[in-house]
Formats: sequence, C-alpha cells, structure tokens
Amino acid sequence: MFKIRSFVFLFLLATGTAAAQQSVYNLHTRLKNESDSQKINTYLEIGKLYAADQPDSAVHYCNLAMRLAEKLNDRHSEGVLLLELGRINIRHHHEELARRFINEALSIFRNLREPEGIAQAYDELGLVDGQQQNINAATKEMDRAMKFYVDSHDSEGVMNTYNGLGKVFEEKGDTEKALTYYLRTLVQYEHRKQKPEAYFILLDRIGHIYLKKGDRKMALKYLEEGIRESNIPSERDTQINLITEEGKIYEQEGQKTKALAYYKQALAEAKKYNKPEEQAQALISIAGVLKKENSGQSLNDLKSALKIANGLNEPRLEAAIYAALADVYRQEKDYKEAIAALEENHRLLDSLLGADTTKDISAIDSSYALESSREKIGNLQQVSKEEKKELDLSLVILGMAVVALVLFFLYLRKVKRLNKELKAANQVKDTLFSVIGHDLKGPAGSAAQLFALMETEDFTEEELKLIISDLRKQTEASFELLQTLFEWGRAQLQGIKVQPETLDTKSIVNKNINLLARQAALKNISVVDHVPAGAGIIGDLNHFDFIVRNLLSNAIKFTYENGTIELSAEKKDAGKVVFMVKDTGTGISAEQQQQFLTSDLQVSYGTKGEKGSGLGLNLIKEFIVANNGSIWLESEQGKGTTFYFSFPAA
Repeated sequence: MFKIRSFVFLFLLATGTAAAQQSVYNLHTRLKNESDSQKINTYLEIGKLYAADQPDSAVHYCNLAMRLAEKLNDRHSEGVLLLELGRINIRHHHEELARRFINEALSIFRNLREPEGIAQAYDELGLVDGQQQNINAATKEMDRAMKFYVDSHDSEGVMNTYNGLGKVFEEKGDTEKALTYYLRTLVQYEHRKQKPEAYFILLDRIGHIYLKKGDRKMALKYLEEGIRESNIPSERDTQINLITEEGKIYEQEGQKTKALAYYKQALAEAKKYNKPEEQAQALISIAGVLKKENSGQSLNDLKSALKIANGLNEPRLEAAIYAALADVYRQEKDYKEAIAALEENHRLLDSLLGADTTKDISAIDSSYALESSREKIGNLQQVSKEEKKELDLSLVILGMAVVALVLFFLYLRKVKRLNKELKAANQVKDTLFSVIGHDLKGPAGSAAQLFALMETEDFTEEELKLIISDLRKQTEASFELLQTLFEWGRAQLQGIKVQPETLDTKSIVNKNINLLARQAALKNISVVDHVPAGAGIIGDLNHFDFIVRNLLSNAIKFTYENGTIELSAEKKDAGKVVFMVKDTGTGISAEQQQQFLTSDLQVSYGTKGEKGSGLGLNLIKEFIVANNGSIWLESEQGKGTTFYFSFPAA
C-alpha cells in the first residue's frame, strides 16, 4: 500500500506542476491591468498554486498580498492571507508557526464579526492540533467550526469540517472514525451535478482506508466510482490517476492481466489527451508488470518513459524510472547497468532533498519575517499612544541588533577557527567585520544618542515625531544593510544556488519601480520604464529581483535632484536579453570602473550623503555570473552612469 501512495504522490506532483506553471503565468499576465485591491486576490491565487511543492514561493506571494492589504487597510484580506499562511505551514508541518498565523486571523475575524472566517480559523486550528496528536483539542475546535457552519446553513463549510475530522482521525490511526467522517462528507457531494477536485481526492482517501482494512473490494468500488464521475475533459487527469491506481490494486492481488489492461487504458487516455507525465507513469507501471515475462519490452518501456521525463525536466519522475531500470537490470544480472541506474537514482533524490530542504527553510524564514514584521507594526501603533512604550520598544530593537551583531561575531570566530587555511573564508570575515564596524556603528551610535536625549530632555510632541522619524530611518538603514550582509555572507560561505525558471521581467521591473517610488520622489527623480512586455528570460526569480532592485536603488542614490533614471531591455541575436539602468548622477571615475571590472567597489556616498557598503554590487556580479549572464558599465564623472547586464533569453 505504501508503494501505491508513493506512486499517487509522484503522479499528482508531476501533473500538478505543469498545470500550476501555466496558471501562474496566466495570473502574472492578469496582474498587469489590475488595481491594488484586485492584485491581493491574484497574489493569493498564485500562492495557493505554489503551496504544495514550493512553500517559499507561496509565502513570498502571500507577503506581497499582505503588504497591499495593509496599505489599503483591508482587514478582511489580512485575515484571509493569515489563514492561508497558516495552511501553508500546516501542510509543511510547521505547526507552532501555523498556530500563530491562524490565531491572529481568528482575532481579526472576531473583531470584524465574520462567522465564516471564524469557523475557517477553528477548522485550521483543529488540523494543527490533529497533526500534534492532540485529538481532544482538535475535535473541540472543529465542533466550534461546525456550529458556525450549521447556524449559517453553510453546506460547503460542513463538508470541510467533516473532511478535516477525517484527516485528524486518519493521522491518529483510527481508521473507523476517519472513514465515518469521510463518508459523511461524501454524502454531501452526491447531490451535486458538478463534482470538484476535492471530491475525487476524497474517493482516493476512502479507497485507501478500505485498503488498510484489507477490504480490496470496497476500495475498488470507490476508485471505480471516481473513474465514472470524472469522465469529463476537465477532470481527465483525475480519471487517468484513478485508472492507474485501480491497476495497482489488481497487480498487488496477482491479477497481472487485469492490471496490464488498466495500465494500457491509462496510457491510451494519456496519449489521446496529450498528457506526457501520465504517459511516463503508465509506461513505468506496464514495465513493472512485464519485467518477469518480457524484460526486453520492460526496458524499452522504461527508456521511453525516461525520454519523456527528460523532456519535461521532472527529476522526481526520472528518479522513479532509474529505480525501475535498476530493478530490471538486476533481474537480468546486468549488474554494471543496474549500479549505474541506481547511482543516477540516488543523485536525483539527493538533489531533490537539498532543493526541498532549501525551499522549506526559505519558507520558514519568510514566514517568521512576516510574523516579526506584523508584531513590530502592532508595537509601533501602541508606541504612538504612550511615550514610555515607544522608548521600551526602541531599546528592544536596539537590543535585537546587538544580539544579531554578537551572533555574527561568534559565527565568524567559529569559521576562522575551523577554516584558517582557507583564504576565501578569511576574506569573508574581514569584509563582514569592516562593514559591521564602520557602517553599522554610525547608525547605532546616532540611535543611542537620540535615546539619551529623549530620556533627559523635555520635547514637544512635534519634536518627538521628528526624533522618532530619524530613529526609524537609522533602523531601516541598519536593517537593509544587515539583509544585504546576510545574503552576501551566505553566498560566499554556501555558494550561490540557482533555481532557473521563465521570468516575466516587465512585472518584476514594475514591482521594484513601485517599491522605490517614494525614495525617488524624495529627490524628485523621474524613473522611466522602457522595458518591453514579453522580454522573458531564464533565470532565478530571487536573483533577478535583487539585481533590479539594487541597481535601481543605487541609481536613485547617486542621481542628483530633479534627475532622470531609465530602464530598458533588448533581445540580442546571441540568445541574450540585455538590460540597461541609466542615470544622470555623479558618475564613476575611470579608476573605479576598472576596479569594478577586476575586483570590488568600496564604500561610497550618494548625492545626499546616502552610504553604500559596496556589498550589493558585489552580490549582483555573482548572481549574474551564476545565471550565465554578464555585466558591464559606461560612465563619465558628473554626467551619469549606465549599467548593462544580460540574462539568457526565454
């Protein structure tokens, strides 16, 4: 039964990824013509598409939506987004973080007096308790949700709660209770003419519970019901999945002829409706049945499946095929080929494990960052009411900065002790200490002096507002530098990992222009976007976003008041897209230009004394090289600078 579940997981992941990519592209296209309030829902939809296998991206898009919701003071949307962030963390087993998001959503919905939102929050809290095996608490939370749904005659909510209770008891291992709740959910669906995807997933769950109970007849009954109900084009993926799974059951029972017939039916359906992932999965299943009687045909089927998987760039699917190939080669005593196939299988699985771990860590970091940000906003709102709380919060923030510096110091000492012989590690250490010692000392010292004045002097309310504004600027500058410092240090110590994908550069450029609009407005700088729609590239989303944001920020920093900044892109014959960021600023001397091309730029100052550490440009160079691009510049002192960089064209 474990093999069946693993197969279904790989199958759904492979088919879901391609569909999700197409949907994400369509949603990004839709964003171009939407208002801020409409973009909130679109970002949320994109986050839901990424939730299963790319939690870091899911959290990122929810964060974008959250910023817009806060900007518009849309408390309902904030609650919905917090609920979705909770669901993402539940899915990836970060229960405590999920609980914090859901409780905050619950608080918002209570203040807004929205019963539906309250019920949904109780549902999700029940799932958190269920994952932590706290069954009594889980059932209490879901009973509360059920009461709201029943009172409001919300049949959809009732179904979700029954389904959630089924999951809770299935997690616990109580198959009888789980089956009871799943069957109650199923009854609700039977009255509907159009069955949603959740209905077919439910049939799959019921079928597997009957398999656990050893009742294969009932398991087949529910799988066949899913096949009958899904016999419509929009549910074709689901039907092929259910057909294949039914074949797996017959294969386990030793009825190979029936199993082979179902697999061939799934293959025919996949070919008919042009579903390459499903074709590969069906070929794997057919090869498994034939390997004893016709190993040659089995190998041919697996090689055909591998060719399809290579074209789709699906490493999970490739890993499964190599495992099956190794099994057939071992049966034929061709141990050389068997070992080669197993080594490739292990390589692919190791790469997937590393990628999944990185995404998971990134999602946790993003979730914690959002949660911390929301806590700070709440505290700052209280600060505006009470002067003492304002001082306490500022001291806490300063204390956090000191702790961060101490942690960096301890970490770098450890790196130095363990890697004295590595020149690169020493250079990282020297650079980090230089930036911390010089660039952070000033803002921290200024903040301390302002705190001392606030303690000893009596200020008017207007004077206090000016001091608080100055403190905020000092804190933001230090935080921005720490972020860049962290990214650069991690890249130096761990290497730069690229996750290439097709990017819509126009939307990324627009996002960063909007992000830095206030900074440009303070100097009355015009930012002109000449980047054409459709200038697609292949690259890492986070890297390209960082490059555009930092080059634009630098251009604003070094451009005189009332100046102009232009951004453009042009596709070249060599399969590259060349981007340009041009300013009318201070310019860069010939000596500094040569220094940029051969090594690293040092600390410099903007037209209003804005200070830069030089780390941003260093990291930009490394990101561009890692993405198979190049960077160069043209500049004349007093007349401005133009940065050019290239990425592979989509």
